[in-house]
Formats: sequence, structure tokens, C-alpha cells
Amino acid sequence: MILVTPERHFTEDIARARALLQHGAGVAPGLLQDDVFRSAWMYGVGAADAFFCDVYADLVSRTLRAKQLAPGVVIPDRLNNLRVPAITVIRPGHDGWRWRMAARELIEKESVLSISEIGSLLNCFCRDGHKVFAENRVGGWIVHGDAKMRCFGITPTEYRALRGGAIRPAREAALKHLKKRFQIIFQRRNDCIHNCDRPKVAVQRISGAAVEKALEDLEFLAARIHEALVNEFPEFLQGLGFAALVRARVLA
Repeated sequence: MILVTPERHFTEDIARARALLQHGAGVAPGLLQDDVFRSAWMYGVGAADAFFCDVYADLVSRTLRAKQLAPGVVIPDRLNNLRVPAITVIRPGHDGWRWRMAARELIEKESVLSISEIGSLLNCFCRDGHKVFAENRVGGWIVHGDAKMRCFGITPTEYRALRGGAIRPAREAALKHLKKRFQIIFQRRNDCIHNCDRPKVAVQRISGAAVEKALEDLEFLAARIHEALVNEFPEFLQGLGFAALVRARVLA
């Protein structure tokens, strides 16, 4: 099934971040505890970064395999013009594995650490009007049982109470809020890596509660995008014109 491996790896990696967080809670307050919390934050963002890259590799490999099975089907230019290393095409192995390795080599140097970059990478597997961060999709996320106001700036109750012309501006504002929230999460990881969490003069403060919220939000985003693409990718393949038999083979 599609995206099983990226989901499993993300679950394992985010659990490692939570293990660090739990360990840090037992360390005496001070710089060492803070550094363990920073490690958990960095691991959590790294898990999300790897997840989105793995999702891309998974979907690219399946699209390329479908194209191999049905050469006459036209695929989007962005995928049709990918430069796949020759060795990945001629190396031994079954087609599914070979194309997946090719896709992984294409993405291995990428970093997907902004909402815009995530959308840019994954939108090519979505139909028009059904992009990863489409307004109607974000509207569904706002009222999801795991949604937090800190991600959208509006509660499910407030959103459900909106009527008519107020809905679209609320969705736009919620998406803007979501981008800002993850910009903060991703930037904190960069600050930890590049300047030991000292973006200016003083080391930034950190707490276990802040890390827990960041990990919750990363899990929420990964889960919603996983759900969206599991539903959208088969429709994407059908829309391109791949026959049912081809779709069944590449989605298995």
C-alpha cells in the first residue's frame, strides 16, 4: 500500500524524539536538560523532514513505474522531465524497488522545511483544486479532533459558527497561521543546528511543554498530509488515464 513505509518510519522517528523528551524530564533543570529538550525538538523536525521526502520518493517511484507499464500515458512535465541517474535504471532488482531508489536519489539532498516547500513538492500528485493545502482541505483540518488553536488561530467551534462569505477569509487566515506556526518550529531546529540555539546574543529558553506541543503539531501535519495523499494519489493516477490494472499494480 502507498506511503506505508514513510508512515512507519515517521512513527518510529517521532517516538525517538518523544523518548528524548521523556529522558529530559528526568534530568536536573539546567543547561543539560535544555540541551536534551533541544535534541528532542531537532529529532522531531528531522522526522518530519524525512517523512515528506520519503512521501515524495514513494509517489514518484509509483508514478514512474506506472509510466513504464503504460508508456502512452502523458504525465506532468515536472515528473516527465526528472533526471534519473542511469545506474538506478540498470541496477538489478524489481521495478518497484529500482524506481524507489531512483526517487530517493533525486530527493536525498533536499530539505522540506516550510509549508510552501512541502506543498510545492507534493502538489504535483494532486488534482487541480485538491492541492495539499487547498482551502477546503484546511477547513477540514481546523475541525479535526486533534487540531489545536495554536496551529490555526481559530477553534473548531468558532469555525463551525461561520456562515457564507466569512468562511473563505477564515480559511485563508488559518492557513497563514499554520505557515507561521511551522515556520517557528522549523526555524528553531535550524537555530539549534547552526548556532546552538543562540540566534542573537543569548541562548533561547526552552521547556518540555514547548517541545511536546511542537511534536504534537508535527504529528498532526504528517498525519493530515498522509491521509490527503492516500486518498488523492489514486485519483491523480486515474485522472492521468492509467488503466485500472496499472493502478492496481503500482498502488499495491
